[in-house]
Amino acid sequence: MTNKKPAGEKKKMGRPSLYKPDFHPKKAAELCLMGKTNPEIAQSLGVNMDTLQQWRKQYPDFSDAIKGSKDQADAPVVKSLYQRALGYKYQEKRVVQNPDGTTRKEITEKEVAPDVTACIFWLKNRQPKDWRDKHEQEITEKDGASLPVIFIPPESFKAIGDILAKSKE
Repeated sequence: MTNKKPAGEKKKMGRPSLYKPDFHPKKAAELCLMGKTNPEIAQSLGVNMDTLQQWRKQYPDFSDAIKGSKDQADAPVVKSLYQRALGYKYQEKRVVQNPDGTTRKEITEKEVAPDVTACIFWLKNRQPKDWRDKHEQEITEKDGASLPVIFIPPESFKAIGDILAKSKE
């Protein structure tokens, strides 16, 4: 009698996986909520990056735990950047001591002006086609043939001007 497996089943080869479904998704989620990157998560779990990526492909629960926890950790940062870009108001509370020794609570409404840098950062990432620094344009001849486009960064204009001025001397 032989120990052959049915035709559809493959025999597993190699070392058994170190992945533990009751441990690794929870641990990875905790690490993501602390702001850890994928290499840091792999290191904390005691595996290399290739193993982490393989686990993400092979175990949907593990992948979902990482994705969901990273989104959860990023949400307050996104909200702060958005608020910073638009500006916002907040209440500052403090306790003030009166000259007679008693204390009173003061609430002051303060305003933070919109931050241009936060606006630019937001727009460059959310609408890169409209807000990136480098805009590509295609120039065509009358017959419709494309001409090569050369991008010259603005900081190069002074150097080009210097070269041209020296060549005229």
